[in-house]
Amino acid sequence: MIVLRSPDGVRVVLLDRPGSGAVTTVAVAPAGWQHDPWGGQGTAHLCEHLATVGSRAADRRVEAIGGTTSATTHVDRQEFVTTAPASCWRTVLADDLDRLRGRIMFDGSEFDRQRDAVIDEVRALAASPSPWPALSAAVTDHPIHARDGFGAVADLERLTPDDARAFLARTFRPHESTLALAVDVEAVGGERAVAAVIERGDPEARDTTGPIVPIDPLPYRPRTVAGPGVTDVWRARTIPGIRADPHSHLEWVAAASVFAPRDVRVGRAGPVAVADTEILAVRGEGRPAAVTETDPGRARRALLGLADRLRHDPVLVARAHALADGSALSTTARTLARTLTPRDLRNRLTELYDTLDAAVVPDPAAAPSGTARPSSRQAPLPPTPRAADRRLHAVPDWRPRPVSTTVGPVPVVPGAVGSTPAVAVRTPAPTRLSVRLADTSGVVVTPPGWHPVADTGGGRFRAAPLTRDEAVAALRSLPRAGVETLCAVGRDAEVVTVVSSPSTPTAPTAPTAPSLADAAADWVALGALNAVARLGAGLPPVVRVLRVPGRRGSVAALVSPNEIAAAAAAVTAEDLAATRAFCFGQARCATGDPDTHVDLLTTLTALGVPAVSGPTDPVLAFADAVDAVPDDAVRGALAALVGTVRLTNVMSETG
Repeated sequence: MIVLRSPDGVRVVLLDRPGSGAVTTVAVAPAGWQHDPWGGQGTAHLCEHLATVGSRAADRRVEAIGGTTSATTHVDRQEFVTTAPASCWRTVLADDLDRLRGRIMFDGSEFDRQRDAVIDEVRALAASPSPWPALSAAVTDHPIHARDGFGAVADLERLTPDDARAFLARTFRPHESTLALAVDVEAVGGERAVAAVIERGDPEARDTTGPIVPIDPLPYRPRTVAGPGVTDVWRARTIPGIRADPHSHLEWVAAASVFAPRDVRVGRAGPVAVADTEILAVRGEGRPAAVTETDPGRARRALLGLADRLRHDPVLVARAHALADGSALSTTARTLARTLTPRDLRNRLTELYDTLDAAVVPDPAAAPSGTARPSSRQAPLPPTPRAADRRLHAVPDWRPRPVSTTVGPVPVVPGAVGSTPAVAVRTPAPTRLSVRLADTSGVVVTPPGWHPVADTGGGRFRAAPLTRDEAVAALRSLPRAGVETLCAVGRDAEVVTVVSSPSTPTAPTAPTAPSLADAAADWVALGALNAVARLGAGLPPVVRVLRVPGRRGSVAALVSPNEIAAAAAAVTAEDLAATRAFCFGQARCATGDPDTHVDLLTTLTALGVPAVSGPTDPVLAFADAVDAVPDDAVRGALAALVGTVRLTNVMSETG
């Protein structure tokens, strides 16, 4: 982990991702809802939207090349996460630096569009099962925690574009900002190439030397009744934030880990998210059972997992460096995991239940709202970008350096009948395992150590082991028969071959397995039918989900052959070019996240897409095939898709 500084003070944390085809940036600006002005509850949230679409790295253009964007507002900061093909790393990095410098452009129509989107989210939160903000308001009279960071509709309706510009000018400050950059450092030219981009840029003209002072709102009356979506009692207490007392904060995280995930909340955004004072919430009114023999082990694993994420997850790395001593937090979590005793855990849990300060309860008179809808993304940009915008661009001849890869059909467990296609890709990130089990008895049982993944075909499970021993245990818990596909990504990925029996590998026997080129043509054809170009223009897709032969339950919406034929005939050469760029980028971006990486790897393997044994990641090899597929091959695949579909993309595959 390398820390660099831009000339105007942005702290850039460089994470090396050897072999990855993606770049991920996490920009953290010191502009949270504690800085909302009087009568402007929700200003920070609205400015988060404006900073996303008003910066040059606007979400629609990133998504058009297969990337993703997201943004969130917290009590003391905003986070902007972008994943794009690695060939775009210079543009993504430069645009994020401009965003942190407050260079955010928007007009009145864009302001109105984003304000409507924020109001939509506020109404959706009020109708959701979330106990926030009523819970934090009930547990503390601190004016910062008492306010609703999402915003108040009446305040938002009064805001003007000038209010937003004043907030951005006051809070977006380079010298108090952090940016994490995760990329294959050697492939992009090394640390010097990154430093060269960081050092470019005009000097900051605004005066940002004074402190950003939180603005206390007018007296806030704590609420003890939550919104109409809350159906359970929630109780809470305050705990130290990650900057105030790292050791104590992590002890509380360990204590929270013994509860089921649905029954506990470490604040609104999880651990390591608030600098000074955090809220720990527990569902229900009863006391927990005594600490069991397995609870300390669960707490230690939670701390070790958090320690790993503090070193490898760009979002947590950026948070840690923005809020505390990022380099030391991972070590603190690991040390605590080694020294934690059952008595420590028992004391924390006893203290927790003896000091739960307040509660929110369901309001029996509240009627659930049927009008509010969650807004999962920003309102779409206009189809035609402004001429002054710089566009992201792909470099056709850019290729990442190889990674250590094991590819081949191997038996999954000793005694397994036949051979199962298995692929292992070694990366520096924590390991993820993915398996597809056949439905041999009418019910697919979740193996110990695995959890189900939403999948149009069913039978998909994923495991996230923290150690090699846990990976071996998860693999050995699989049934002896009925394993269709097994894939692994991460530093211990080759463990799939360790637990395999030493029998000679044999080739998969799928009679309809497509070639790599055929699979690429199918992928682009399906993307064209799903109307990537229409989505980029803010229009609805033509086709939602298509039937995948041999996959029980794979049809989410039946589409007639005539509808498919009409959609295929309407695909233009420009549509194909846009779709090819999107699918190429989507496959490369998948390697930037272990879960997405292993999901796509499993999808390709389960559908019989060939993976040639060698040093190249099969996902990147598939991306190259997508990039090279000619229009004629895609047209042929479109004609074939009228009757059947051999391949679906990772988005519909993972539900």
